[in-house]
Amino acid sequence: MKDIFDLSEKTVLLTGGAGLLGPEMASALLQKGARVILADINAEKCNQIVSERAWDQKMVKTVSLDVASQDSWKNSVNQIVSEFGRIDVLINGAASTNQSKTANFEAGFENFPEEDWDRIMDINLKGTFLGCQVVGKQMLLQQKGSIINVASLYGVVSPNHRIYPGTGIFQPVAYSVSKHGVIALTKYLATLWGDKGIRVNSLTPGGVWNQHEGLFYERYKQLNPSGDMADKSDMNGGVVFLASDASKHVIGHNLIIDGGYSVW
Repeated sequence: MKDIFDLSEKTVLLTGGAGLLGPEMASALLQKGARVILADINAEKCNQIVSERAWDQKMVKTVSLDVASQDSWKNSVNQIVSEFGRIDVLINGAASTNQSKTANFEAGFENFPEEDWDRIMDINLKGTFLGCQVVGKQMLLQQKGSIINVASLYGVVSPNHRIYPGTGIFQPVAYSVSKHGVIALTKYLATLWGDKGIRVNSLTPGGVWNQHEGLFYERYKQLNPSGDMADKSDMNGGVVFLASDASKHVIGHNLIIDGGYSVW
């Protein structure tokens, strides 16, 4: 039987390559034979990840990309297409999160500054829009492609505000609203391009463990049917599925990987 998850000869552009999930997703894609372009505004960290993991540098490249800049997108895409001829998969994974906070990320709603709102929206939503727009043009020329927009559990449900007090962890309004927007953008493009050979879907991670401990971790586990947070590698199967022919008739879907959190 043909391996419907095979990604051989596929070129994948993955933004947020230096983040929590990016390296894990890249590893899974490489294992299925893809060529991966690891993109991040911090290209130096991407290079460090490639070196530390001893990846075959013929199969993984790095690029400096500011997702909030259309010129940066155009320059990166032109560079990739010039070298490899095409982009088969785009994974919009770059985001402003608790790992990459804006200056006032922890401000409450009543005092949340406009500049922080704008910056989070620029990265999380505008960055996804620009990636879909610029790479989408290339995929229209190819008449084929898969776009995977990484959303969030808090783009599906509201943060449970009761689990945060006393934990030192915050979820600002702009993060939740931006991720709802990512899912809406996914549906819009899925119906626009579904008959043109371009599949657009979103992947929604639930809470991912990143050295969490104490009160927040205990509260979160109680709220999740699985009884725990996700491991950062738990998104890998979903990414390979949406990138590959295994999902060739999946269009406009939001694949939620949250241990059941959104079911309760």
